[in-house]
Amino acid sequence: MEQRVVVVGAGLCGSLLALYLAQKGYHVHVYEKRSDPRIHFQSKGRSINLALSDRGLAGLQLVGLDKKALEISIPMKGRQIHSAENSKLSFLPYSGREQEWINSISRQELNHILLNEVEKFSNVNVFFNHECVALDTITGTLSMECEGNMIHTKGEVIFGTDGANSAVRQAFLKQSAIYQFNYSQQFLEAGYKELEIPP
Repeated sequence: MEQRVVVVGAGLCGSLLALYLAQKGYHVHVYEKRSDPRIHFQSKGRSINLALSDRGLAGLQLVGLDKKALEISIPMKGRQIHSAENSKLSFLPYSGREQEWINSISRQELNHILLNEVEKFSNVNVFFNHECVALDTITGTLSMECEGNMIHTKGEVIFGTDGANSAVRQAFLKQSAIYQFNYSQQFLEAGYKELEIPP
């Protein structure tokens, strides 16, 4: 298929989408504002492990990577509840079905698996250090900033998988009167602490 598809964002969602489209024969250009996470690997940081459920595995199964993901996962069959009043412990399973549970997997390692698989396809080009700064939703022209230079590219189909502060979403919001849609975003006040227990 000659249709050029542009995916903005090469995280879990973007790399999985690019892989799926590549397997279907589309020509895909993926643009990611970060550097290649496989080269500049951060073992610690703000990203906690991903809880991979049956639905997530079904998505990976579509591209043939479910078994590979399970190889680097740890099954989580439930949670241990510690009573505040006494030392009583109680176990709460994540599923009512005995053979069903969720799997803890490193987001970074899963992203590496997906990117490695994506790059096996000649009909996919992945561009790191390319930040989407503008999108003309009428012409499909994207403006990317790369090391101080502006690069312009076009896509006949454009997917925004560039996270919570999506530049693609912002471009559509600026022209919401044309597309006639509403959008709202709320941020949680809660946070989390990450505790790493080395092997």
